[in-house]
Amino acid sequence: MNSAPGAGWLNETTNDHAALLEAIVEALPEPFFVLDREGRYVAVLGGVDNTRYHDGRPLIGKLMHDVLPAEAADRFLGCVHEALDTGRVVHHEYTLSSDDVEGVLPRSDVPDHLWFEAHIAPLPSVAGRPDMAVWVIFNVTESRVALHRLELQQRVMQEQQQELERLARVDPLTELLHHRSFFAEAERELEWVRRTGQPAAMILFDLDRFKVINDTWGHAAGDATLIAVAELLRTERRASDLIGRLGGEEFALVVRGADIAAGRRAAERLRAALASLEVLHDGATISITASFGVAQLRATDEQPDAAVRRADAAMYVAKRLGRNRVEHDRGQGRR
Repeated sequence: MNSAPGAGWLNETTNDHAALLEAIVEALPEPFFVLDREGRYVAVLGGVDNTRYHDGRPLIGKLMHDVLPAEAADRFLGCVHEALDTGRVVHHEYTLSSDDVEGVLPRSDVPDHLWFEAHIAPLPSVAGRPDMAVWVIFNVTESRVALHRLELQQRVMQEQQQELERLARVDPLTELLHHRSFFAEAERELEWVRRTGQPAAMILFDLDRFKVINDTWGHAAGDATLIAVAELLRTERRASDLIGRLGGEEFALVVRGADIAAGRRAAERLRAALASLEVLHDGATISITASFGVAQLRATDEQPDAAVRRADAAMYVAKRLGRNRVEHDRGQGRR
């Protein structure tokens, strides 16, 4: 008798190969299905691990499209056709619950929703027998759940890292860029001016008589006022505008595309908005004003500090002239 490839000791232990092979197949923990080209379940074998697989034997004789949702049946039948047409093993990962498969017998120890990895291989062609493929499934739910948890943990850690990086760049009270971050970003704005030749305005403003707010209503009221100013800035800004809190009650903006005249107009809009702002705190209504200084970011500036100093000088002119007004660096354009 010729030995079957890979039979080995099988030929030496028994002549009843069919019975032994059937016993081996039926003892396999993982189930496998024999399917024809139409997607009919010709046989359901193995699957003795009743803690990981539902009983699929009732599927025998039925078509995939009779027992599965249409989308899943189309996808699975495509895998069968690919295996049959190419002669290669096809791998496919998918998820199913017992409710998705009509006729399958649920087992109480098996979770309802499962992930599977399927290996689909063509059976050798035999004259007079229709093309068939064997579909072996492996329950990979535990690994998929673990992978999902790992991905979720990584996403949470990434979000936490991004939040830590953001917090490191902003003032904790107003959540605007703090002094160091604002100047780092302003350097990029200065580089943009040099590269494009387009103007940009540096606007500084300081809240008028802010100490009176703290002395009259307390520091909590002062904090509420600063937060309200930051919210107004976020509302009024354009997407390209850079805003920050330089410290205390002093704020700064860089407005792209703005020459001195446009910078003054932007500052005037903010001045008017601040003058009409009412901050409610512990039953008190707090009104504020601010003094503004405007300067041009010059391509010849080595650092944005130079524009800040010019805007700061203009801002103190506004303070001396009565506060609640806009002044600009007089060396850069008409007032």
